[in-house]
Amino acid sequence: MEEILLQPVTYYINQKGKNIRCIICDLLGTLLNVIQDDIKLIKYIIDYIHNSSLVIDDIEDNSLLRRNEMCSHIKYGVPLTINAGYYCVFKMLTIITKHFRQQTVNKCIEFIYYVHEGQGMDIYYTNNKIIPSIEEYTKMMIYKTGYAFILILELLMDKSNNVIIKKNKETLVKILTNFSIFYQIRDDYINLTDPNYWKIKGFCQDLEEGKISYLLVVFSSLCDINIVDMMSDKTIEGKKKIVLLLNEYNIFDIIYEKLMELKSDILKEMNLAIIFDLLSVKRFNVNDIISYES
Repeated sequence: MEEILLQPVTYYINQKGKNIRCIICDLLGTLLNVIQDDIKLIKYIIDYIHNSSLVIDDIEDNSLLRRNEMCSHIKYGVPLTINAGYYCVFKMLTIITKHFRQQTVNKCIEFIYYVHEGQGMDIYYTNNKIIPSIEEYTKMMIYKTGYAFILILELLMDKSNNVIIKKNKETLVKILTNFSIFYQIRDDYINLTDPNYWKIKGFCQDLEEGKISYLLVVFSSLCDINIVDMMSDKTIEGKKKIVLLLNEYNIFDIIYEKLMELKSDILKEMNLAIIFDLLSVKRFNVNDIISYES
């Protein structure tokens, strides 16, 4: 029965995404001198927690596709998918309780709490058409995405034998925090700029969903134009109009430079080149928007 109840989550796991979290786990695990059996267990836990959050996210966002396949809630139904998402999280917390120290268990619960707070902030901004300040949006990104990465570090620290590296925990937390900001901003950026991404998720899908993304936050910090009202036009031409307006105010150049700055700062502290190779970012080409046809 358990296998059946977890199907909406294992369906995503079997699709094999970029596995960024597992790669980070391998890199940090090696750095922290964690034995392979413990790294394997932690990757199992993180993989299930991450994919359980995705099935819930897709319901909350009314998404249709995930990794170019139909979303779990469409394939298995909303009730079973919601239950699978939370059932899986509690299953992983039970495993953590059995294999890690109580202090680590407490931290994991705290971090999962922060992840849900960040997700709630994201939903609140979008549902209420509120564009927060850059500082507020950055906090949301750190909570929603950052603490999910820091959770990996906390589990690895519990099993680490490298006393010297363990003393530099705050440096590693800072690296993962900056990476989470890069990861989230990049996701917002490619949604509006990458033709390959459009083939998978649809043309400028964030505008379709009315998502308040980092690009809109930066735009609103620079001018008084009410871009939220413009998002009511869900047609291709309506979305093109918004993207061209963002381009007029050099938003894509600003975001691209921000991403390159974050990437450079992270690489100075830790060699994550293998991950950045999987998360490529290109400068926006306005002709991709002008020439796009459904």
